[in-house]
Amino acid sequence: MESVWFKPELSDAIMQNDEIFESTTSIVTDIVAEHIDLSHIIENMGAVLTHKETEKRCRGMKFYTKILRELPKSILSETQIQFISTFYIGRLNDHHSIIPSVIEGYLALIDMNNYKANNSANFLATLFREVSCQSQLRQDRYNIYLVIQKLMEKDIDYCKQLGPDLVCGMVSIMDGERDPRNLIFLFNFLPKFIKTIPIGHLTEEMFDVISCYYPIDFHPSPDDPAAVTRDDLAKALCPCLCAIPEFGEQCLIMLMEKLDSSLRLAKLDSLALLVESCKTFKSETYCPFSKALWSSINRDINHKTDDEIKMASHEALSALVAKLALIANTDQSFENLVKSILIANQTAIAEAKTVAQFVQPTKVLLTTANASKESCVVITRCMVPATISYYEFKTSPKLQIASLDFLGDLYDIVKHWDVLELVKAQVNEIPKLCLTTVSNPAKDFQIAGFKTLIRVKDILRSDLILPFVEILTHNAQHSQDTDVLSISVETIHAIAKKYPELIMNLVVRGNCQISNLTQDKVALQKRLHLLTNLASIDDFTKVIIEDILRLISTFEKGTNLVVEALSDSLSIASFYTSEKVMQIESDHGLIEPVLAWLYKEIPSGNQDTLAHGYTLVSNTISSLPAEKQQNILSQHTQKVLDNCQVNDVYFLVLESLYSPLHQNVYTSKFEEVLILSIKVALNSQKELVRTKGCVLIAHMLNKVEHGQKFELLYELLKNQLSECSKHDESLCPRLIQMYGWITKALILRGSDMYLFWLQKIVGIMPNTSYSKYSAEAIRIIMTEFSDYLSPKLHCRISLLYRQRMFLSFSLLVDKFGALSPDVKEDYLLSWAYVLDKTPKTVLSSEGVKITSIVVDSLEYQNEELLIVSLNTLSHLIKSQPLISCSLQTVLPRLINLTKYTKSMDVRIKSLECLYDIANTFRTSLLLPFKQDVLLDLAPSLDDKKRLVRNAAVRARTRWFLVGAPGEDKAN
Repeated sequence: MESVWFKPELSDAIMQNDEIFESTTSIVTDIVAEHIDLSHIIENMGAVLTHKETEKRCRGMKFYTKILRELPKSILSETQIQFISTFYIGRLNDHHSIIPSVIEGYLALIDMNNYKANNSANFLATLFREVSCQSQLRQDRYNIYLVIQKLMEKDIDYCKQLGPDLVCGMVSIMDGERDPRNLIFLFNFLPKFIKTIPIGHLTEEMFDVISCYYPIDFHPSPDDPAAVTRDDLAKALCPCLCAIPEFGEQCLIMLMEKLDSSLRLAKLDSLALLVESCKTFKSETYCPFSKALWSSINRDINHKTDDEIKMASHEALSALVAKLALIANTDQSFENLVKSILIANQTAIAEAKTVAQFVQPTKVLLTTANASKESCVVITRCMVPATISYYEFKTSPKLQIASLDFLGDLYDIVKHWDVLELVKAQVNEIPKLCLTTVSNPAKDFQIAGFKTLIRVKDILRSDLILPFVEILTHNAQHSQDTDVLSISVETIHAIAKKYPELIMNLVVRGNCQISNLTQDKVALQKRLHLLTNLASIDDFTKVIIEDILRLISTFEKGTNLVVEALSDSLSIASFYTSEKVMQIESDHGLIEPVLAWLYKEIPSGNQDTLAHGYTLVSNTISSLPAEKQQNILSQHTQKVLDNCQVNDVYFLVLESLYSPLHQNVYTSKFEEVLILSIKVALNSQKELVRTKGCVLIAHMLNKVEHGQKFELLYELLKNQLSECSKHDESLCPRLIQMYGWITKALILRGSDMYLFWLQKIVGIMPNTSYSKYSAEAIRIIMTEFSDYLSPKLHCRISLLYRQRMFLSFSLLVDKFGALSPDVKEDYLLSWAYVLDKTPKTVLSSEGVKITSIVVDSLEYQNEELLIVSLNTLSHLIKSQPLISCSLQTVLPRLINLTKYTKSMDVRIKSLECLYDIANTFRTSLLLPFKQDVLLDLAPSLDDKKRLVRNAAVRARTRWFLVGAPGEDKAN
């Protein structure tokens, strides 16, 4: 067998022996080694290739093509390729059963390095003439299309020379294609083909053969594992229909016809096609159609229920306006279109009786303005005066506020297009209207006026500053409403950036001067809030911060309010960046006076008041570079440690110094600090101090660098804890809490050592005395805390720690035997904490176990447990069929929870699960329960909470439809 290809008997072997097809690798090896020439193999195959029986010739072509496919790409010379190409061209005239092997072989030939595209002219001519493409099998049709694609990739210039001949052939071979996989290939290939190959007089034919598929009406088989969807086809077809400007008129006529269709998908496809076409067609193409297009878009853009059609209509309108704006100076179509849009929507605004009716036309106008610089100018010049007049009609407070929002949106677009100079006369009236609005003492008007003023602050003139500041400072000192106070402070901040000198004189050195602060605690607090906010602006920092730190240093009455205000403001990242805080500390020494104040106040101060001081120190240190952090620790650590020996409340200062450190900061005091943290975490009589002790241990373990330093601290921790008395029952809850923080710190940094501590937590869970503490430790591990173990404090955060925790916890609790009823609720609550934070995709891998846990949890009256369980149940209903086997248990429990008096959320979520069940499972599974569920849901229709009643109506209506005429029984 191994030498048969050297002999004329090769033809007989191909005709009679299937095993010869397995020997092509050996043949290729001999060809590469030059033991035999490819032409000799063809000679030895002569009998089979020219055999009078079609089946034999077919076997010969398959064998020869298989050899060709396996040959190295560089082995054939140009002469050999030309010879083989001529041979394959001749085979195209043969029986239809041979054609697939010919096409496949020619594809392999094109891939050869020395193949020249000019060899393809005769092949393509014969292919188009002799082969009926649509009579071939799907894969063979695909190979024919692939031939043309590969030839274009091989030599695009030669393909261009073929011009109309290639286009005509392409039209003929694809005409009638119905297979979605082939169509998706064609639709992805055709735009390049159409743009590259000169179409000439065949423009209409090419468009017709593509447009016959529009709009796509196709639904994939549910059994197809890799189905091409309708949306895939529609998205790919769209660029084909507008690939070249020559398609313009035909395309627009077609899409306008479909826009007027009642078929929803046809509308969506046509709107998407209009958007796509604007990337290719000339602006002039749209001029004759602009009026009709706006008429169709206007009808759909105001659709009452279909948000997708409304969004697509806005995108289409934006594209059309932008396209016509390109010829705004040479053609009347743009002006006519924008005028039509203005007239239609001004009428709608004038007739609006509700905010929803007002917002709808303003969105259309904003879309138009946002489409181009030219349309922005036209819309702004017209609508700003019109909207101000509309406001003055005082139609209703809500509509007046909505009109202010519209003006703010228009101004944002003006800034985007940088056309302020062209519309300056109109937009300069907006701040005046804001002043009129904020002069109204009503809360809603003041908030709306100030919000709009912040948006248009760049055009605020200096002559308006004084009346605004008078209102603002009055609010900042006397307003009892938190929202008004907050927006007033934000507005002064915005004005101060534009007019720092005026605000300095009117506010900082005027109405709110620190040296004139009254003893009125409320007024003092509000003024401080304003001043500390303004201190974030460079022009104000030095004056305000120095005065504030002087107050803190003097320990006067009200210093706690100063610290609170400064702490709150420095926590706002949008005002105080890390660089800004670092600058304040470097220039003014913020930490020193705050620590001095804390030392003075701790013995007698209220911890809630002092908490702002700890936070201020922590946030400040967090913003500093590692070197400055190290310097602060060296200056203050020993003093704090000494004070901790007297009163463990001073530990809170130590925690605020050490928790925000960078990962590369390490001092000789770390071991002493760790030992002290363990001591206070286990022995302090104050819960806050114990918690902070655990937190500091966790921060040190999480952030200390890998290697010797980490090993030293970790071993020190284990040794210290091993010395704790195991028989002291009062320590056990505190130890378990500490284990939770240690586990969290280690799993967040990606260390496998977390398993040791997690085993301790889970191992004690079956103990009735400590199960609730184990559940609390699991909560600590899974909960994200903004102030502990967070990126803001430079902690290590492993991305997949929740998934690791889920898998580890699942494996550990699998070892449990039967749990006593006394610990079952805590066990399920632990699971709830894990499930609540675990990505839902991970839960699918443990469907059976999770389903059992969730169903069991519905039996308890623990609100926290129920909320998580119902959320997880909702996911399982939609993604796992396992719940369908437990309906007999699940449904009564859900019905019972619809009457859960302690929580409205539980009632709503249980009703949502009942809806999901009716909307997901097969009718045959639901019918036995239908009547009972309908009766049991009736009381929920009279629930005292409106949101519960809404959920009840939705769920009960869906259960009514179970088994109704016309319902899909398979669902």
